Amino acid sequence: MSNTITYSTKKLQGVRVVGGKSGSKRIGKVRRFVFHPTSKRCVGFIVKRPDLALMFRRRDLFIPVDGFEIEDGRVAIFHGEKDMEGKQAIARLGLDWDSCTMWEGMPILTESGEELGTVGDVVFARGTGKVISITANQGATAKTLLGQKVIPAKLIRGFKLGRGVELAVEGDEVSSEGEPVRGAILVSDQVLQTQNEGGLAEKAGQKTAVAKHKTKQAVDAAKPKVDEVAKKTGDAINKGAYTVGKQLKASKGMFAEFKKEYDKAVKDE
Repeated sequence: MSNTITYSTKKLQGVRVVGGKSGSKRIGKVRRFVFHPTSKRCVGFIVKRPDLALMFRRRDLFIPVDGFEIEDGRVAIFHGEKDMEGKQAIARLGLDWDSCTMWEGMPILTESGEELGTVGDVVFARGTGKVISITANQGATAKTLLGQKVIPAKLIRGFKLGRGVELAVEGDEVSSEGEPVRGAILVSDQVLQTQNEGGLAEKAGQKTAVAKHKTKQAVDAAKPKVDEVAKKTGDAINKGAYTVGKQLKASKGMFAEFKKEYDKAVKDE
């Protein structure tokens, strides 16, 4: 059995980040996790720092996946090493920042093109960032009835541009061919054969004929509701892609010059 310590993006999002010489200085809160453009690996996360003097927005801070640990329910970042944050950490990891991606909220597509919802959680290994699994967010009703679809890393093909839903980012970006930029997390068709975890169907004991019959009755009874949720799920996928697109756009410029942000803040005032 593996002794690998793992972290969940869903559980860490919004958690307080501390650091400094004392190790207890408040740095901000975990905002978004960043993933390698070609390998199934989390490379770190972005910290939303509190505004300066409650007026000027401070730049987000990038922390690499090997630059923190969990202490007393908080994210404690390592202090003293210059290459453990920001641009220096990105350089040390050899990352092309503009090519990095964000998986949370991205639509999940099988190789044959079937939609499985959006990425609701990513579990990755401590230190290395190696992705262990992702959980598909298929809506509250689907979760209650059918449970959650947990997809292991071996069935994840990776982030794929050119397929999936349109990423509605600022400026309505298009590809060199003039087509809207599209993206998704691509998974193997084998995922369609895997069982969901939890839900009424599993709790009822779906391996028996009686349970199957009862489950069918429950699903049939809920069909109008499920149809309604299916439409909402489709809307959520597009909304999720739009949100991620905006986050990607915003994060690309997180190392913008402070003077530019200062001038903007003064102008807004």
